[in-house]
Amino acid sequence: MAQPIQHTLALDETDDLQLRACELAAYWIGRAREITGASARRLPVPEVRFDLRGRAAGQAVFARRTRRCHIRLNAELLASHSREMLDQTVPHEVAHVAVYRLHGRRARPHGAEWKALMHAFGVDASPCHTLPAEPTRQLKRFRYACDCHEPAWLTSIRHKRALAGTDYVCRVCGAKLEYAEV
Repeated sequence: MAQPIQHTLALDETDDLQLRACELAAYWIGRAREITGASARRLPVPEVRFDLRGRAAGQAVFARRTRRCHIRLNAELLASHSREMLDQTVPHEVAHVAVYRLHGRRARPHGAEWKALMHAFGVDASPCHTLPAEPTRQLKRFRYACDCHEPAWLTSIRHKRALAGTDYVCRVCGAKLEYAEV
């Protein structure tokens, strides 16, 4: 593998951050091609979407059948923490795409191949970001009872599944949880 090259970016106040993120995705895919010797056909530039919400900064999405990949970025975090998102999150997600395209599903998400590529990029190989982010939704919680004296609480997602027939058991006593209507 090639020696790491540290990439720093110069941001203007007038820069369009989403365009800059797309340009950086293309830059990092180019670097991945240089490092791994892969062709443009094997490592195409992924589409970058800005539709991610909540606490996640970025996400690499893989289509198993077509092997097409795209990257989702949190536009709100990009606007509020542009330097960190462009310097860390974009290469982080591009490395996921490159590793998936080169090694398939046998490579672990933050495994040795991904870490080696991040090291070659000259970017910190942390699996999680440290940006302050708030969840976009609060799930309603439903009270369930079991053999314990303390109630168990299921989110609206699991509550709906329980009503449809999925059984949940208490982590403490192992008894089946029963909906306790209030």
